[in-house]
Amino acid sequence: MVGGPEQGGAVGGLRRQRDLARVVVQCDEMDHQVSARYESGSLLRPFGQLEAGAGKDVAKTGVFPFAWIAETVKIKVPDSKFWQLIGFDHGVGGAFDAALHTQGPQQVAYQGGFAGTQIAMQLNERVAQGRLRSKRRGEQLRGRFVRPEQTFYNGDVTISSTHINSSQLLSKIQAWARELGFSQIGVAGVDLSSSEAGLSAWLARGFHGDMAYMAAHGLKRARPAELVPGTVSVITARMDYLPAATPDGWQALEFDRLRRPHEGIVSVYARGRDYHKVLRQRLQSLSDRIAEHLGPFGHRVFTDSAPVLEAELAARSGQGWRGKHTLLLSREAGSMFFLGEIYVDLALPPSAAVTGHCGSCSACIDICPTQAIVAPHRLDARRCISYLTIEHAGPIPLELRPLMGNRIYGCDDCQLICPWNKFAQRSVLPDFDERKGLVGSQLVTLLGWSEEEFLRFTEGSPIRRIGHERWLRNIAVAMGNALRAGDPDASLRTALALRALHPSDLVREHVAWALDL
Repeated sequence: MVGGPEQGGAVGGLRRQRDLARVVVQCDEMDHQVSARYESGSLLRPFGQLEAGAGKDVAKTGVFPFAWIAETVKIKVPDSKFWQLIGFDHGVGGAFDAALHTQGPQQVAYQGGFAGTQIAMQLNERVAQGRLRSKRRGEQLRGRFVRPEQTFYNGDVTISSTHINSSQLLSKIQAWARELGFSQIGVAGVDLSSSEAGLSAWLARGFHGDMAYMAAHGLKRARPAELVPGTVSVITARMDYLPAATPDGWQALEFDRLRRPHEGIVSVYARGRDYHKVLRQRLQSLSDRIAEHLGPFGHRVFTDSAPVLEAELAARSGQGWRGKHTLLLSREAGSMFFLGEIYVDLALPPSAAVTGHCGSCSACIDICPTQAIVAPHRLDARRCISYLTIEHAGPIPLELRPLMGNRIYGCDDCQLICPWNKFAQRSVLPDFDERKGLVGSQLVTLLGWSEEEFLRFTEGSPIRRIGHERWLRNIAVAMGNALRAGDPDASLRTALALRALHPSDLVREHVAWALDL
C-alpha cells in the first residue's frame, strides 16, 4: 500500500514507486482497491507505518524484507458471513529507509465490514530463504483464501485467525461508556451524502450568521472520511446534563424565572462545568478502553469542536430523531443532553435509526421568542437568542433586543415547552450541578462583576468563552428590557450609569440603549 505524504514524512520518507507493497481486497458486497488515491488512509494503514526492526540491512540491500512485514501485519476483517473472497497481491522488492523500521505495526481495515476476525499473515521459511533472496525487483507473491483457516493456493503463506465479534465489541463499548457517565452509545456510518444538499442550502441562505467556521470547511461536515481520513464508523455518545437535584416540574420552574425581570437567566446546560471538557476527557477515556482491548486503532474524539454534523450522526445512530427545533429528541431522555463522537477506523455494526414522534405538535416553533425556527426543521441562527448571546460578537440587532427578555446566556424555551422533556434524565455526574452565582443572581449584581470577577466566577464554565465584554452587553440588554417593562427599581439605572463610560464601544452602545439615551 502506498503511504501518503504525512506518513512518509513522519517515518523517514517512504519511496512511492512500484516497489511498494500493494494490497487488493475484494468481498461479496464491496470491491475496494488500495492505490495512490488512498494515500493518507484507506482500507489498511499505509505500510509506511511499519517499523519492524529491520535496521541497516534493508537500506544496504535495497530489498524490502516481506517476511518481516508478514510476521507483524494484522488485518481486521468481519465475521466470515460477510465475505467470500479476499485476495492479496504484494509487490516485493521495494527499498525503504532504515528509519522506517523501529517498531511493530498494526494494519486496520478501513472500509465497512472489516472488523471482526483478525488475520495474521506469516511467510514460511521456504519463502524467506528462497523468494526473498531474489534480487529481481517487482517479484510478486499472490494468494487467495475463502475461509480464514485455509491457506494461500501457493502454499507459501499461511493464515491464522482469532475471532473478534463486532457486536460483542459494541456491547463492551456500551458498558464502558456507562461506567464513564454516558447514557447511550450508537454507531453511524460515514455516508451522509443525503444531508449535503440541505447543509448547502442552509449556508447559502446565510442562516449561519457570523459563524464563518460553518462554511469554512465546506461539505467536510457531511463527509466524516474527508475530515478524518480512514474513518469507517462514528461512535456517537449521549450524556444527560440536568443537574442531579433538579426537581419534578422543573420546566414550569424555569418558565417562572423568565417572568422575573431582575434575574439573569443562564441556559440550563451552562450552569455547571464546561461540557466540552467533560465529554472530551471521557470520550478519550472510552477510546483508551477500546485500545486496551483491541490494541492501537485510528480514532479522533469530537465534542461540538469541529465541522461535525452531530445531530445528524446521532439521529442515524439511533440516539433519537430531529425535532422541529432541529435538536435531537429521545423518547427516553427528551433533549436535555450533550452529544459527542469518536471517529474510528473500525467497522462497527450501525445502530438502527428511530422514527420521529413530533406529529402535528408545533409548540417549539410557536414559543420561540424571536421566531428563529422559520419552518419545521429549519433554524435561522441569526435570530436565535442562543446565537445572539454566545456566538455573535457584534451589536445585537435593535429589533431583536426587546424579544430577549432577561436571557443573558442561551435560551431554553423550545426545550422547556417540548412535552418529551418530561422524560429528561438527571445527570449521574456532579460536573453539571449548578454553580453558585449563575442561578438566581440579580442583573445588577452580574453587571457589577469586574473582568477579574467574571473570570473567577466562570472558571471552568462554558460562559467564559464569550468574554467579559459580551457578558456586559447581554446583561445591559436584559436590564433595558426590565426598564422598558415599567420596572421602577432605580438600582437598574444606577448600575447601568456606572457602565456608561466603559472603554468598549460595544458595551457603551448597549448601555445607552438600555437607558434609552
